[in-house]
Formats: sequence, structure tokens, C-alpha cells
Amino acid sequence: MKNITICCVFIGTLFFNAIGYGQKLKTEQISYNYNRIPALPVKGINHYQVVFEAAFEAKNQQAINEYKQQKLAAEEKYRKDIAIYATLVKAANERYDKEMAEYNKKSFGSKVVEQTLLDNKKPVKETVSKPYVDFVAEPRLQTSYDYKTLADTYIKLEGYDNDPANALKIVVILYGYDYTQPRTMDEQQDNIRIGGSTGTATYKSTNYHAEFSYRHPMAVKVYTPDGKEQLSVTPPQLNSYKVYKSAATDQPARINTELLVKTTEQKVLQDNLSFINNLLNDRYGFSSVKRVATLYYIKDGDKDYPDLTNAFNEASSGLLMLQQDAASAKMKLQKSCDLWNNALKESNLSDKKARINKDITLGIYFNLLESYYAMNDADGGQNTLNKLNTLSLSNTDRRTKLDYDVIFSDLKNRQQHN
Repeated sequence: MKNITICCVFIGTLFFNAIGYGQKLKTEQISYNYNRIPALPVKGINHYQVVFEAAFEAKNQQAINEYKQQKLAAEEKYRKDIAIYATLVKAANERYDKEMAEYNKKSFGSKVVEQTLLDNKKPVKETVSKPYVDFVAEPRLQTSYDYKTLADTYIKLEGYDNDPANALKIVVILYGYDYTQPRTMDEQQDNIRIGGSTGTATYKSTNYHAEFSYRHPMAVKVYTPDGKEQLSVTPPQLNSYKVYKSAATDQPARINTELLVKTTEQKVLQDNLSFINNLLNDRYGFSSVKRVATLYYIKDGDKDYPDLTNAFNEASSGLLMLQQDAASAKMKLQKSCDLWNNALKESNLSDKKARINKDITLGIYFNLLESYYAMNDADGGQNTLNKLNTLSLSNTDRRTKLDYDVIFSDLKNRQQHN
């Protein structure tokens, strides 16, 4: 009995050792905001102003002027025609009266002979059409906007004051909304019917949807206060056509063309101006940027991983308070990095049962990368990436590392220009 007990204790000890560090690595997503420095800072300038130029406004005005001229010409023609209308009617009546008088003088026999042989019929009064104003179609104009409201609403250069004094001048150029007429499209679809007396059968159905193409091309230029051009770009993303497709129905769609076109115009206008605003802030702004971080932690790790649990909690808190209290947040993040780097001294990539095995090692490295990035520590991030380059990574981990390669490369470029 004693031997059996010892054996059981020995087996239990082996089992505990086998699973003692078999804790599961978990992830948690944390949404936070960090301050991004500009890619191309403009030193010595703290103000900006925004000017909109609508290339189509001149064409709109030209079309309006031509429309007014055509309307005036049509009205002038009407006045002339109506002025002689009464005279024409009087002359027609007099001719008719004279012809009827001559016709009535003839005998019945003469009338029959002339009608039969000479095809001379009874006189008919000439109808003089009453003049009317010729229709002139209104021109199709590009939509005009309240450009000051657009500037105040959509273009905000973060880190600068909106003031024209010694300002960076931003010129947003609108080329106008371009679209094709919406139309109803149909498409055939193969279907399978299962069940019934005939078993499985195939049949075709027709679906309908509304469709049209559209674009709202724009360009942006930036000048220093002395007029030197800093940027001139027409983003290809805003110049290419997009396709609107409504949800498919089994009946032809009834299209409110005017409403559909107008609604889409408003949306693409807002989207494109947001694109330009992001482009400007990426280059020149001191922007608050939202980022979703993935931090790794040990589930139920309070006992065997108090250091990693502490590091995770400190990092989570630091990320969330990064914009409210940057100094305290970075202290918390640095404390987490110290704890993680100390834990890496125990890393054993070949032993799955080790406290800091390969999976946990990789999780720590990715936590370090996120924390270094939040602290704008490009050197710390690059050192961590160099260590990851020596490890064999899964496809998922390799993609995660590549994402960090990209953002740390961008961070280093920004720091070099600032």
C-alpha cells in the first residue's frame, strides 16, 4: 500500500511538472490614441489657411450666361412674331373673303366642272399659327458649395491654428462631380431546387439592381507664406470612377435618379475631403491617431507569471492614458518593457514546458514592439525587430512582424525629418 502511494505521488508530481507552465497565451485588443509627428514638418509656421478653388464655376457661369442669351433671343423673336401676328391673320381673312366672293359668283355647273376637271375646290381659310416662345433647356450645372463651410468642416491641420497670418496656405481644387445616368441592370442566376416529386432540379432566375459610375476628382496644393510650393498632388484614388450598385431584387428597381445621384454626390464629397485632410495631416500635422493594439498575456498567470501580469496591466493602463498624461503613461510603458526584457532572460525556445517558452517569448516581443512604438522609441523597436529576425516564425507571426517593420520604418523617417 505504501509503495502504491509513493507511485501515485511520483506520477502526480510528473504530471504537475508537465503542465505547471502550460498556461495559455491570450490576447486583448486595446484601442488608444497616440501623437504622430509630421512626415514633412514646416518649421517656424504655426498657422494655416484653407482656400477652395472650383474649376467648374467659370464653366457654370458661362453656361448660365449662354442660357440667358438664348432666353432673351427666344423672347425677342416672340415679340417680333406676335407683333405681325394680327397683320398676318387680317391678311389671311381678307384673302379668304375675296376668294369666297369670287367663288360664290360662279354657277353651280361651273363649280362642278372646275372641281372635277381642274381640282379647284372651295376656298379654305388659311390658319395662321399663333407665335410662342421657343423652349430653351436649362443648362446642367455642377453643384456649387459654401466653400468656407467646407473648409471649416473638413480641413483641419492638427497642431496649427486656423489663422491667415504667416500661414501655410492650403488650396483644395474641385473639378466637379462626374457621373453616368443610373440604369436598371439585370443578371441571370442559376439556382437549385431540392425536394418534391422531381427531386433536385436547376432553374434560372433574374435579379435586378440599379447601377451607375461616378467620381469627384480633387487636387491639393500647399504653399509657404512666401509663396513657395510645398505640395501639388492629384490623388489617383480620387480621380478614378467608382461603381454604385444597389441591392439586388427580383423585380426591376424603381430609381429616383435625382435623389440617388445627389445622395451619392454628398457622400463622395465628404469621403474625398476626408482623404485630403488625412493626407495633409500625415505630411504636416501633429495628429492624434487612433490605433488598436494587440497585447499578449497569460491566462490565470497571477501565480507563475506575476511579472508578466504586472507588465500587461501597466502597459494597458499606459496606452489608455497616453494622450491625457504622456509622462506618466510612458513611465508605465517603460516599466512594462523592463519587466518583459527581464523575463526574456529566461527564454527557452526549445522547451515547451519552460516558463518563458517560444510562444510566450514571441508574445513578449510583440508587446515590446507595441510599447516602443507608443513611446516613439524607434531604436528600441528596431532592436526588437532584429531579434525577431533570428527566429523561425509562423506565417501569422511573420505578417505581424512585417506590419511592425512598416510602422517603425515610417517612425524613423518622421524622426529624421523633425
